Amino acid sequence: MNSTEDTAKDTARTGGRDGGRARLTLRGTLSLALSAGLILAMAVTASPAPPPDDDHGDGTGDQDPTTLTAPQAAEGPCDDGYRPEQSRPAARVPGRAVQEIRERGSLTVGVDQNSYLWGYREPGTGDIVGFDIDLVEAIARDVLDDPAPDIIYRAIPTDQREEAVLSGRVDMVVRTMSITCRRLENVAFSTAYFETGQQLLVPQGSEITGFDDSLAGERVCSAAGSTAEALLRDEPHGAHLETEANHLDCLVLVQLGLADALVTDAALAAGHIAQDPSMRLVGEPLRGEFYGVAMSQESPDLVSWVNAVLEDFRADGSWQAAYRQWLADYLGDASPAPPEPRYRD
Repeated sequence: MNSTEDTAKDTARTGGRDGGRARLTLRGTLSLALSAGLILAMAVTASPAPPPDDDHGDGTGDQDPTTLTAPQAAEGPCDDGYRPEQSRPAARVPGRAVQEIRERGSLTVGVDQNSYLWGYREPGTGDIVGFDIDLVEAIARDVLDDPAPDIIYRAIPTDQREEAVLSGRVDMVVRTMSITCRRLENVAFSTAYFETGQQLLVPQGSEITGFDDSLAGERVCSAAGSTAEALLRDEPHGAHLETEANHLDCLVLVQLGLADALVTDAALAAGHIAQDPSMRLVGEPLRGEFYGVAMSQESPDLVSWVNAVLEDFRADGSWQAAYRQWLADYLGDASPAPPEPRYRD
């Protein structure tokens, strides 16, 4: 495994579901200690476990990820008086950012390649697929006005998502990225395309029961720069916090016995359970969060354009189709409703 802190490798991906052309730039690394353990997490991706039965029968209060409890209320208004998930009004007006993308002839997007169901490498083909990738393809087709758009995928670690936008390495990040007031200080977001909440994931037999005193003395892992990390730092409950580049790295640590639990979005945790059915969710989801597409604050036309694409993605059944294909088996109801868009005045 090459260290991509010093080198980058582009791999062509052709003949995807839409016949598009895409290139993947690999970013981010696992330490040598995690490399062997990564096989544990990814090996079962080829043959994911079936959704767990509704009947746990052990009286432990374990949660079936197909019946996730609704999270607590989302973050309140930011300093400007707007809620974080409120975005620019939807409009297809090709300003500077959209024109530059069209002149270049390709859309560069920061994604994850390790989040099963959301953005991950399909074992049989090596293609990057998932719910987020379906959304990327819809945006690229629309912005480039091309049924087979050229998409450059760049795999971005969790704690580099904002930097990737700020530095101009990508036009946008579509990577299960929660919209928060703090992040809005650096980047702009689309309207919300998914709602979730932070939750604890532990091995079967763990005595951890949730975000409470059962965390005292336990090693709890989160992705660096994530809202899960911020939550644990604010309320550690006596836990020892470990951080890794990506939440999959945390799953590997738990599998290797180097951590006792991990915290991530409940929607992402469902993918971990699909990969490793020995894991279970405990406790209630904390603070509702919304995923959005992150873009530069200097690209208001692109933000509005993406919001227009999201309007169609919700209305024409594309969101529901992506949900059924990637998430329904592990998050429940095959025909849920996407979050309603909220706009700034």
